[in-house]
Amino acid sequence: MFQPPRGTRDFFPEEMIKREYVFNTVKAVFERFGFLPIETPAFESWELLAKKGGGIKEEIYYFKDKGERELSLRFDLTVPLARIIASNPQIPKPFKRYQIGRVWRYDRPQAGRFREFWQADIDIIGSERTDADAECVAVGYESLKSLGLKDFIIKINNRKVLNGIMDVLDIENQTEVLRVLDKKEKIGEKAVEKELKELIGNKTKNLLKLIKTKGKLEDIIKQAKNRLENSSLAVSGLEELEELVSLSRVYGVKGLEIDFSLARGLDYYTGPIFEVVLKDKKESIAGGGRYDGLIESCGGRPTPAVGFSLGIERIYEAMISKNLFRTPKTKTKVFVACVDDSVKKNVIEVSQKLRKEGVCVQTDVMGRDLKKQLEFADKNGIPFVILIGEEEVKQKLLTVKEMSKRTQTKASIEKVIEIVKNKA
Repeated sequence: MFQPPRGTRDFFPEEMIKREYVFNTVKAVFERFGFLPIETPAFESWELLAKKGGGIKEEIYYFKDKGERELSLRFDLTVPLARIIASNPQIPKPFKRYQIGRVWRYDRPQAGRFREFWQADIDIIGSERTDADAECVAVGYESLKSLGLKDFIIKINNRKVLNGIMDVLDIENQTEVLRVLDKKEKIGEKAVEKELKELIGNKTKNLLKLIKTKGKLEDIIKQAKNRLENSSLAVSGLEELEELVSLSRVYGVKGLEIDFSLARGLDYYTGPIFEVVLKDKKESIAGGGRYDGLIESCGGRPTPAVGFSLGIERIYEAMISKNLFRTPKTKTKVFVACVDDSVKKNVIEVSQKLRKEGVCVQTDVMGRDLKKQLEFADKNGIPFVILIGEEEVKQKLLTVKEMSKRTQTKASIEKVIEIVKNKA
């Protein structure tokens, strides 16, 4: 018996209805802020993705096609976007896009982590102002609130601050250090400290001391400015953080925390970075940041850019655990049951009238008896069953059963449409 490849899954209707609810909810938020949809290929050139993958290069799915071209499955939705912008510099700026789609990483499957998973991204291309960073944070915040999630923290940092800290401490292998810091969620603080000591020795203590933060956001920024006053890069990053905090508050964003250890694993981040963490599970469900150099590195003009990505899998699991879904078991509203084959055409005619009114309808295509048709409707959570037999045809009235209440009534097709729509 064949099974899905390791790290991938099949989704049955009831689960897909829940997932579509997540997609449609965040899509509505994205569009309220003026973001427009795009789509990109599932695979890209290996040269592009390997160059931009940085710390996750080993996780990229690689293959050759029949023409011996080297290709890879996309590992995120940002690099394909950067390729689009690099190839189409005439696109008016700012370009505000969203994309909801699957990505692939050859990672070790575990709870909330798969090799094939969904992301929902927004990006603003063309603005170097903190206004764009703050809007991305606000859209991410509104999206999660719209899904019913409440207990989350939005951690913020700036790559300039991290790099400035390492400049002050005269740390040379900064990329490796950033990758170790980024593993804190996976391996824990003690393991991070151990790996840092192997990389930078005695400088570890001072690094960890500088990145620790406590207190009010304004106080944290002020203290950091005093400690890092000799690094113009760090001070610039702190000023950007200060403005990001100020603008986010105007948007009504709550739960912001500054975390100077936040690195985000991808090498293309250049400025403000953000990560959303659930308070109870301490796991990331969303994140993003500014990547002003990525489009240029893909062959385009120097173009500022910032984005925010929602991790659909962990968001979905969080919503399940918190019982936040109120979605139906099925999208079918009515099952039109055929008492016998003599009224088959009448069943089709009634079903079509309902469908033209926007009602989702199923009919029996198996030739089952009435009892089995009712059992099918009940098992699949279809709320209404319309019975059509010779008597209904003669009287020009339909027998309507509301399955949850086990009630039954007779009504005209017009009245049935009214009943069903009012229960939507």
